[in-house]
Amino acid sequence: MDSIKRILDKTIEWICVILLSLMTILVTYQVIVRYFFNNPNAYTEIISKYMFVWLIMYGSAYVFGLREHMNIAVVREKMPAKARIIIEIISEVIIVLFTVGVLVYGGFKQMADQMVQLDATLQIPMGVIYSAVPISSCFIIFYFLFNERNLLREFKKINVKGGL
Repeated sequence: MDSIKRILDKTIEWICVILLSLMTILVTYQVIVRYFFNNPNAYTEIISKYMFVWLIMYGSAYVFGLREHMNIAVVREKMPAKARIIIEIISEVIIVLFTVGVLVYGGFKQMADQMVQLDATLQIPMGVIYSAVPISSCFIIFYFLFNERNLLREFKKINVKGGL
C-alpha cells in the first residue's frame, strides 16, 4: 500500500504541475493576444478555467493524502497521544463520509447528467469537466484508507506501550 501511495502521490504531483504550467502558458498567451494584438482567444480562457477546476480537485486530494488539510495544530499538539489519534480518526471518517456521499455519489450523478450537454466553445461534453469530482474523490478514499491504517497502527503501538 505504501508503494501505491508513493506512485499516486507522484502521479498527482505531476498532473498538478503540468496543469499549472499549461494554465500559465495559456493565460500568458491570452493576455498577450488580448492586449497587444486586440484579438482575444475564447478557447484559451475556457480551457484554463477547466484546468483550474481539475487542479483544485486533484490538489485537494493530494493535500488530503499528505494530511496537510485544515487543522488546528496548537490544540492537536496539546492533546494526549491516544486522544489525538482518536480525534484524527473521527475527523477523517467525517471527511470520507462527506466524500462518499456528496463528492462520489453526487459528483458521479452530475457527471453522468452532464455527458449530454456540450460546452458551447469547445464542443466537448461537460461531463468530462465534471469527472474531476468523482475521480479526485476516489483518490481521497484511497488516502483515507491509507491514513486510517497508519493511525490504527500508531494507536496499537501506544496501547502496547500503555501510555496516554
